[in-house]
Amino acid sequence: MRWFCAVLLCSTVAAPAVAQEQMAPWDTALIDPAGGADLIVPLPCGGGMAFQRVAVPVDPENPIDDRAFRMGQSQESTGFSDYLTPAFLRGAFSSAEGSYFYIARYEMNLAQYRALTGACAAPFTRKDRFAKGDLSWFDAVELTRVMTEWVLQNDPDGLPAEGTRRGFVRLPTEVEWEYAARGGARVDPTLFPARRFFAEGSLADYAHFQAAGQGRGKLRPVGLRAPNPAGLFDVYGNAEELMLEPFRLNAVGRRHGQTGGIVTRGGSIDTAAENIYSAQRREYPVFNPRSGVAQRGSFFGLRAVIGAHIVTDADYDAIRDGWQAKVQSGEAAQNADPLTALAALLEDEIDPRRKQALSDLQLSFRVAREAEQSSRRQAAQSTLISGAAFVETLIEDTRAIQQLELRIRALRDQTAVAVGPQRRQLMGAFRGSLDRLGQLRAGQATYLLSYRAALETLTAEADRELLDATYQRLTQELIEADQIQFLEMLRLFWRDLESYRTAPDMSQDDLLTLAVR
Repeated sequence: MRWFCAVLLCSTVAAPAVAQEQMAPWDTALIDPAGGADLIVPLPCGGGMAFQRVAVPVDPENPIDDRAFRMGQSQESTGFSDYLTPAFLRGAFSSAEGSYFYIARYEMNLAQYRALTGACAAPFTRKDRFAKGDLSWFDAVELTRVMTEWVLQNDPDGLPAEGTRRGFVRLPTEVEWEYAARGGARVDPTLFPARRFFAEGSLADYAHFQAAGQGRGKLRPVGLRAPNPAGLFDVYGNAEELMLEPFRLNAVGRRHGQTGGIVTRGGSIDTAAENIYSAQRREYPVFNPRSGVAQRGSFFGLRAVIGAHIVTDADYDAIRDGWQAKVQSGEAAQNADPLTALAALLEDEIDPRRKQALSDLQLSFRVAREAEQSSRRQAAQSTLISGAAFVETLIEDTRAIQQLELRIRALRDQTAVAVGPQRRQLMGAFRGSLDRLGQLRAGQATYLLSYRAALETLTAEADRELLDATYQRLTQELIEADQIQFLEMLRLFWRDLESYRTAPDMSQDDLLTLAVR
């Protein structure tokens, strides 16, 4: 209770006075050390907090439209917590391109915590750039409340608004956090499902975690490592970030019904590398069972989100009408097949002219449906053919790379003992081989992305029954055309498709292994 009294007294009385009369603006290293944030929200004591705008592509004219994606990962050992599950997201704000929301670019640092608790008397220095830990969930919620109230009372235009809806600061939902941590719309869609957001480099390039030289046992300054594709720093490691909603198990692809304790995401400075990935979730008790007070963690930190309420007087009609239209169209799709309905009308109709009109309409429906089915079959067949071609190319390129690597090792050994013109000749061949190796690896990376795109398209978008029929038909056509070699590539791709269906988050290395095994 003493902590909360300090927050309430200092933030609502002392902090605004300090911010307005005594404190100079902070060094940018305390607000946005990397520079280029999309939004800076003011804080007491002359401070600020940097936010990134995360786009969520939807139809901006339809308030009911949202974006579907898959959360989680396919590793069954932790599936009870983070297995694959459908998720849906729409940003709190909208533009002509879609929706978006704001999430803090960095974890809350000591300077920002001091500002929100009124500890402004001492100078702010670069030591205050360290991430703030040792929070409880209640502390984190209280900090977002204090921040929102201070901004609304002292600089209301500091928070984004849309019409009559003014933004407010809160903890992120798990859907918001994972979408942003994976890179959102800024990452290649074929890489979005991956276990981690980066395809190149190592975890140490992006995160502070439990490893030699990583400062184990002590939180680090924010923003020292590289950002993710959405421009967020330290989403992996450093402080583990508290979520708005409580923990639920994953009941094999859906959220379980029992509500549990606190959820943190992203791992911390004390988390081993193998336990840091985009879908990682951890549960803690809300209250410490020994002390009986709210559970704090040495590495519990905070990354804020700016949300907004949804239903206003201005938006009410559009939301209601959009919802009703969606329900009615859904019911029509589920309960009334047009051809069945037309057949019933034809049977009951006695007027010859109307009967002919209904018959013509029935024929038009059949032609349109067949055209749609034909188009879907052709798209599935084209993707299957492309996938088989990518497998063939990846296998050939991998063999060429392996042979070239052997040649390079041999040339290096020969160059080491050669002299004179022979050495110069060998060095030329060595450099040429290295250039060719770089070209092959670059090409391989490009084909690997295309290969993943084909797998993702067929597993996420294609109807399973139609896909099976298309594969059988294509197989028969290749047999009849005596295309035995390409048929083998198609069968390999089909095998890969089944493996990818169960593990769409596999790494690029695992994906390459899948293609060339």
